[in-house]
Amino acid sequence: PILRKPIEVQIGIKMDQIAGVNQKEENFDVVASLQMQWKDPELAFSPDTCQCAFELLTVGEASKLAIEKGIAWPSFNLHNQQGNRWSQNELVLILPDGTATYFERFSTTLQAPDFDFTDFPFDTQEFFIHIQAVFPEEFFVYADLEGFSGIGDYLGEEEWSVTEFDTSVTSQESGSRFSFRFEAQRQFNYYIMRIFVPLLLIISVAWITFFLKNYEKRVDVTAANLLLFIAFNFTIGDELPRLGYMTFLDVILMTTFLISVLVLALNVYLKRLEVGGRDELVQKIDSYVIWAYPLAYAVTFVLVKVLFTRA
Repeated sequence: PILRKPIEVQIGIKMDQIAGVNQKEENFDVVASLQMQWKDPELAFSPDTCQCAFELLTVGEASKLAIEKGIAWPSFNLHNQQGNRWSQNELVLILPDGTATYFERFSTTLQAPDFDFTDFPFDTQEFFIHIQAVFPEEFFVYADLEGFSGIGDYLGEEEWSVTEFDTSVTSQESGSRFSFRFEAQRQFNYYIMRIFVPLLLIISVAWITFFLKNYEKRVDVTAANLLLFIAFNFTIGDELPRLGYMTFLDVILMTTFLISVLVLALNVYLKRLEVGGRDELVQKIDSYVIWAYPLAYAVTFVLVKVLFTRA
């Protein structure tokens, strides 16, 4: 008996478009082109029999041909696919020497379980397209199709900027796996203008109140400022899934909340001292608080980050 070696299948992926990134569902929509190339002597034919230089088949016709010849076909699936895969232009080109090239352009939703939002919104995320062989490696082994894989010039995703990509082939228990990995950095200008600038204003309002000598007005302003922050927090609370750890933005929000509560409590305390006729003590505390406020914010930020963020 002749021991047949596994057939090497070269794979490449060109990512044409990122149709969307769903952070709450931890998945992304992609449009990409896939090409596979391999050589099987069983697919060889004589050009004289068909008066052609090659055979161009649909996937259905190619599968039927493989069944007729009694050979395995390098079937695959997208390991991290969610829902349907919509395929376009599925074609198989077979040359007389048995070299076959499979081409497919597809769009689908892919799971992205490797998201790490610790540095959100200044984070860089990893995305994967995993091609998993259906047959074990005794039939087919994957290899990189050199010069094919790449990133399109116009991905259509404004929030993310792709910084790099690479490909790899690994051996899984069920068979070979080809992985197309790319990194994307979040465009954080939106978050600077829509989140951090308003937060800075809220923090500044709390500090400005220390220049008021009317402590009753201080209490009113800081209470209103705290309510404003709570409402603002609700408006941005749906950006991410419910995580088991704190992000950089969560640390900022928690720090702002704690400081706002402390400022309100301090102003209530100063008002009580004023009502009790202890004006000298009130003025002394006030003289320290004006300059200690920025330091208190920085210390609170460090404490929250150390105590509540994961290692």
